[in-house]
Amino acid sequence: MAAQLLTPKTVPQTRATSKPRINKTRINVYLDLILTGVFIVEMEEHFTGLALHELLGLLFAAAFMLHIILHWDWVVNLTRNFFKKLLHESRLNYALNVALFLDMIFVTISGILISRTLGLSLSLDQEFQRTLQTLHMVGSELVLIIVALHVAMHWKWIAANASKYLFGWIPKFRRQNAQ
Repeated sequence: MAAQLLTPKTVPQTRATSKPRINKTRINVYLDLILTGVFIVEMEEHFTGLALHELLGLLFAAAFMLHIILHWDWVVNLTRNFFKKLLHESRLNYALNVALFLDMIFVTISGILISRTLGLSLSLDQEFQRTLQTLHMVGSELVLIIVALHVAMHWKWIAANASKYLFGWIPKFRRQNAQ
């Protein structure tokens, strides 16, 4: 008995050597919040002026790519199983996301090409530059429509995780029965 009291207690190794887990859902919620804020400001160039509009466009493109990287497992899984037995909603969601991805690539590249403040000084023909500016604006409006559909399709996830990670600190009020 005395020998047991003198021996030091061992700490379970799983606690001491385990790595902190990254909560991808929490990261997605905060990244989506940043994307939403930048997107709202970015859609109206007169809010920021041209120089900040162009910089925010690059920031948005980088955050958008991070969003895709965080969802890469989903992209790969759905791509592999697209023609197998999938729900129609999953296929529609996939097609919508592909359209959004392609449109975002176009808007980003066209924005870089027509940039006047990023210091690229591309000597584009004026007619081509005007056409590209028009296409950039049309592509941006299309992004707005596709993003609205994307948010609508993911509304349950947004509501559940926003309440958990953004508003989890607010106490929940429960109605008590008058019995």
